[in-house]
Amino acid sequence: MVQKPPKKPLLTTRQLGLAAAFAAAAFAFRASGLVITLAPPLVIDLGALMPCLAGMAAGPIVGIIVGIARGIPSGLPQIDLVLQPVKGIYWAYVYKYVIMRIKDPKIRWPIFWVITWLLQFFVESPLFIFANSLLGFYPFYPTWPFTLGWYTALYGVYQIVVFSAIIAALPSVFGWKEGKAPW
Repeated sequence: MVQKPPKKPLLTTRQLGLAAAFAAAAFAFRASGLVITLAPPLVIDLGALMPCLAGMAAGPIVGIIVGIARGIPSGLPQIDLVLQPVKGIYWAYVYKYVIMRIKDPKIRWPIFWVITWLLQFFVESPLFIFANSLLGFYPFYPTWPFTLGWYTALYGVYQIVVFSAIIAALPSVFGWKEGKAPW
């Protein structure tokens, strides 16, 4: 009889722990209402960054789990339950296959900052605004051009600062020193 190799689990213990930690943070930040309100409906909150960080630290499945946890207490769950997991997925792959391919941390940091800002400017903002306009919450035009200026620039810088602080504080969680995504 031929023995089959043991099946690899869908998620490791490390990934389950990170999913629980990031999901709890994502849910708590949004459910508590700890947001900076800008021009309605625009807000800045730490919970929206958790799916991205979870994807970077533990992979796309963890990014999906955390994105769902972030979407549940949202003011617009029909948008966030779909798009927050998407952020976890694409951040996982951008982090692993683009950012972590750069071996020198002195070069990796500025490239990470530029990619973070570009993703916010050209992917995240248009994606969320378009989804909101499809469901009739607010119009794509003039909302998107309005957010292309100060809001996206401000939010991109905020995202860079938070991502950099967390990665610098916990480099082993993100594989930063090793130059390899830990998932």
